[in-house]
Amino acid sequence: MLGYQPRQVEITKNFGTEQFRDFIKELMFASGIDGLNICLLLTDTQIVKKSFLEDINNLLNTGDVPNLFLPEDYDKIINSVRPIVIEMKRIETQ
Repeated sequence: MLGYQPRQVEITKNFGTEQFRDFIKELMFASGIDGLNICLLLTDTQIVKKSFLEDINNLLNTGDVPNLFLPEDYDKIINSVRPIVIEMKRIETQ
């Protein structure tokens, strides 16, 4: 894991599913758009809701968390990788 940046969830009093999904979304933006090498550190005490495990399981099995991104998020992703696609001389598609 040389060169990877460890990221860990900070559980607060009102930490719930929405905050966890926002954290996962930030990690995916940082690794996908910004190109950072990130390592998610998650302990059993940080899993305060069953939905956390379901989201992590989906991420590990399919590389996606259902209904995580809004349409605005997809626009941000597409516009961020567009210059890379053009530089690689690939056809632009969604």
